Amino acid sequence: MQLTCGVHLESIAQLRSDLLNARFSVDTLTGLWGEPADAALHRGQRVPAVRALAGPAAETPAGVLARLFVLGMPVSAEQLAAALPALGIDGAIQLGLVSLDRDGLRAALDLRPYSFVDAHGVGSWWIASDLGELTVGGALREDHVLGVGGASLTLSGLMVGTPVDSALDLGTGCGTQALHAARHATRVVATDISPRALEIAALNAELNGIRNIEFRLGSLFEPVVGERFGHIVSNPPFVITPRAEGVPSYEYRDGGMVGDALVASVIAGLA
Repeated sequence: MQLTCGVHLESIAQLRSDLLNARFSVDTLTGLWGEPADAALHRGQRVPAVRALAGPAAETPAGVLARLFVLGMPVSAEQLAAALPALGIDGAIQLGLVSLDRDGLRAALDLRPYSFVDAHGVGSWWIASDLGELTVGGALREDHVLGVGGASLTLSGLMVGTPVDSALDLGTGCGTQALHAARHATRVVATDISPRALEIAALNAELNGIRNIEFRLGSLFEPVVGERFGHIVSNPPFVITPRAEGVPSYEYRDGGMVGDALVASVIAGLA
């Protein structure tokens, strides 16, 4: 996904238009399947939502998009074409959002609405990330890009919203903290060792009309050597993992480092 390409920028704008017209929001989805099913989804249980999302509601644009991107269910070409009339099926495939298999069209990325309240008030975005274990049905890829989780929600809720000229997000992942920082910083630099994470984060920024974030490839402070920032945020990989033969190097869990070396690197870089 080359976001500097005019074709993709136009496609993202079309996707945004379709999501708005479909009313693909937290409130809409909760209304479709109910609060108990919504709570179950946050616990990693999708069966209640699948059961609740039946009948005519499943055929609405929001229902189709929810089944596809949130619940990981296949949809038909006719259903997706009706739900994404501006982007179209070809555009969705080109953006890497869906793929075609014998059962129909399946999500290649997780894409869901996200609402929040911070120091600047109420807000809502759409956040893309890699498909989770619930949808994949197996082990995740080593360069898996996490979506919005409990840790990211806690951190964004604690973020100080004092206006600053520049902010830095270390290990941006899907870009959630960078998006929040962009609400009070004139300029944000977001770093990550994962090219895939930076692509998805850039997609999220463009999809939500946030254009004051610069994404840089590299580990922690390496891409910003010699620069200073008024605000530094981070939701870094924090799982202490032994490095041994046969142990996968999950970037989102430990950044490929041994023990608590990543935490030590963050503290040292702040000095």
